[in-house]
Amino acid sequence: MTSDPIPHIQSDTEREMKRRMTLIGIGVAVIAVLVLLGFAGMIALGIIAEVRDIVIILLAIESLVIGGVTLFLLYEIIMLLTLIREELIPLIASAQDTVNSARGTTVYVSRKIVVPSVRAATTVARLQTMARVLFKGK
Repeated sequence: MTSDPIPHIQSDTEREMKRRMTLIGIGVAVIAVLVLLGFAGMIALGIIAEVRDIVIILLAIESLVIGGVTLFLLYEIIMLLTLIREELIPLIASAQDTVNSARGTTVYVSRKIVVPSVRAATTVARLQTMARVLFKGK
């Protein structure tokens, strides 16, 4: 008894994904071949030293740009921290004061209105129960 594996039917998404991966692989291979042919051409023409010098200059310029962007990001982080210290912390303190005020109001209302109301309702319920028990038979 051998069990036949269930054939896997590819969905449109899987086929599209395989197609994309194949195209990406072919693209990478073409670029690699072009780069190798470019190097071979530069060596054959004897301009490899000039290209090397140009690449070194471009890398130096790139390093300067990256350094400038890093300094700009550092400046932006400093500005963000300043904003947080000067704007957000007082806002949080104000919100905290509002919450404390609401808490005080809640405690006041609870002591002056809710507690007496509950006591009165409890007393009325006790009196009703007592009357029901005492006068149940009559």
